[in-house]
Amino acid sequence: MASSDYYIVDNSDIENQKLEAAKNHYLKGDYSAALKLYLTMLNTSISYKLYYEIGRCYYKLKDFLPAEEYFKKSIGLESLKNPSFLYLGNIYYKREDIKNAIENWASAYAYKPDDEAVCLNLATSYFSKKMNFQSVFYYKKYLKYAKDKNRAYFVIKNTIDNYEKQADELTQKAQRAISAKNNKQAIEYLNTAGKIMPVKFDINLLLGKLYLEENDNMHSMIYLKRALCTDSKSLDVLQNLSSVFINLGDYTAAYCAMRRLLPLVIHNQQEYLKTLQMVKDLDSSFDELSYQGHKEWADKYYNDNNYHMALIEYENCAILKEQVQGDIEKRIEKIKSFLNPEERIVKACIEKGSELYADGDYKNSNKYFSKVMLFTNENSAEYKYAKARVMNV
Repeated sequence: MASSDYYIVDNSDIENQKLEAAKNHYLKGDYSAALKLYLTMLNTSISYKLYYEIGRCYYKLKDFLPAEEYFKKSIGLESLKNPSFLYLGNIYYKREDIKNAIENWASAYAYKPDDEAVCLNLATSYFSKKMNFQSVFYYKKYLKYAKDKNRAYFVIKNTIDNYEKQADELTQKAQRAISAKNNKQAIEYLNTAGKIMPVKFDINLLLGKLYLEENDNMHSMIYLKRALCTDSKSLDVLQNLSSVFINLGDYTAAYCAMRRLLPLVIHNQQEYLKTLQMVKDLDSSFDELSYQGHKEWADKYYNDNNYHMALIEYENCAILKEQVQGDIEKRIEKIKSFLNPEERIVKACIEKGSELYADGDYKNSNKYFSKVMLFTNENSAEYKYAKARVMNV
């Protein structure tokens, strides 16, 4: 029996040489030469990294249509940890398509929240849309993660610091007005404070409660919802929101607020049973149209890049119609990754860091614990846990 003349040719060395040469061309600024080499590699390999590099070459050559095509191909193969989102955001921004620019930058932020350029892009884009809550939210993220302390950094820092100081002074004045039983004056102070520092939880909660006392339920709802965007598990916010929705006759929203409230009062039997009874009483007060209303609002907020409010409404959809939770949950998880990717990263870093620490690999465990300390507040349990395990090696 004759032996086969067929064999497999190993071209890995050639591919590695091309890859190295392409990288060198790119670093030298010869993007055309790098592109030619990357394109020849498409004959033998396909990967999200290769598509990304091709898109990046086209981007540098200011040929944005094929750049967009390859960035999208890259994301099609890897939709999570992909730097293509940053460049896609840049391309949309150049076209003055702010909506899609923000969505792609939010995806880039979800992948790498400590990217100061992405945080600044998001902050300035939201500012251009006059969405002050979101703008300040990302300006504060930028200040937290910025490594390049340039002139722009200090201008932004001084502005935010001054706003914080003014907001605190106005809140103190509001508290004194409340003590003097002058709610109208307190509301004026807090409204001014809320305009310059809209992400402050205490300002929004206090405004919501004052408007409720004044029987202005519409304004109360606006500020209590804003407070809920900052702290979705606030007992005070949810209890007051439930009352506001009842007053407004929005029993579907009241039902959702009380469903959120139930796990927070589970250790208070009297409050739990009272809330549970109200949930049961409201259970028959909504129908398919009620769900559809929340879905329409959720989609509207999402399309306007208002992810904080969109998250609340999509969560309401999941509460109202649990049988479609699968589709809604995907959107909820996506928005959560836009707003708080640190939570996911911190959890993963603690697990990996603890594993390496237990094995005595302190050098590598330090990397994960340092990341935890970067992404968490100094007063948090996660920060203290990580700090106690950082070793001098």
